[in-house]
Amino acid sequence: MKVLIATDGSEIARRALEWYMQNLHKEDNRLYIVHVTDNRYSFENKDPIIPTDQHFFVLEHQEKETKAKELINKMEAYIQDNRIKGEVNKLFGDVGHEIVKRAKDIDASLIITGSRGLGVVRRTVLGSVSDYVVHHSEVPVVVYTDKSLQGANI
Repeated sequence: MKVLIATDGSEIARRALEWYMQNLHKEDNRLYIVHVTDNRYSFENKDPIIPTDQHFFVLEHQEKETKAKELINKMEAYIQDNRIKGEVNKLFGDVGHEIVKRAKDIDASLIITGSRGLGVVRRTVLGSVSDYVVHHSEVPVVVYTDKSLQGANI
């Protein structure tokens, strides 16, 4: 079975991976861990206010890239340390779209993603990656949630 797990480096994503390993992983599975960087917005909260100094954009982009590289290295080490057949992919673009596209490209059997439990208003305004994946995926999707982390800024 080919399983795609989406990660953003958050605690909920880490727990989703642990849940998969404890409950679904089999030795002959192939695991694809995917991290998507979305550089279409200026700031993490998708603030429409644009600073006049381009230096802020450069600094934020560098910070995102540094965090992404650290996460990719950590996930590659995890796969190697646990002797898991698989790979880690760093993608760019709209997060939900890229997850669904990658799952289709690898002919995944299952997608696993975490959900931070945004409230209805925030989910409506910001959108939800897990909602997008559930509604656009051609394969089953497991949305891992953890009530103790819901609403936490992770």
